[in-house]
Amino acid sequence: MGRLIIIIVALLVLIGGGVGGMYFFGIDPLVKLGISAPAVHQDEPPPPPLPPSYVEFGVLIIPVIQDREVKKQAEMIVRLQVEPKNKEIVAKNLPRLQNAFLGDMIGFLSVTVREGQPLDVVAIQNRLLMTGDKTLGAGFLKDVVVENPVLK
Repeated sequence: MGRLIIIIVALLVLIGGGVGGMYFFGIDPLVKLGISAPAVHQDEPPPPPLPPSYVEFGVLIIPVIQDREVKKQAEMIVRLQVEPKNKEIVAKNLPRLQNAFLGDMIGFLSVTVREGQPLDVVAIQNRLLMTGDKTLGAGFLKDVVVENPVLK
């Protein structure tokens, strides 16, 4: 009885090795036997991503207050990148965002602007995005784009 089990196991190992070898060399053993394998369903490629959607914020003019007086003025064009589904909500809340951006930037630029130094656009973008998330809630703004920053 023990020998019979060993012989059966050895046969199964040989058959499994043969089938595995056929797959390894690119031969489908089921087709050789006349059995068609079910077609493998390949996922359709994902749809192309939607182009970015923007809400035009407009020009943001910020007075740079240092030593209790206006020393300079920063101007920049701001565009808000949003999901298409959030575009209307963000557009309706532009007055709130304008107020929040202006208030935060007055404090931020009064500390960070130095004589002879350009505006740190990356820091301003990150700061505006953070302020937008505080004002509207996280997830409404994907990115804040600052264009043509000028310090006068």
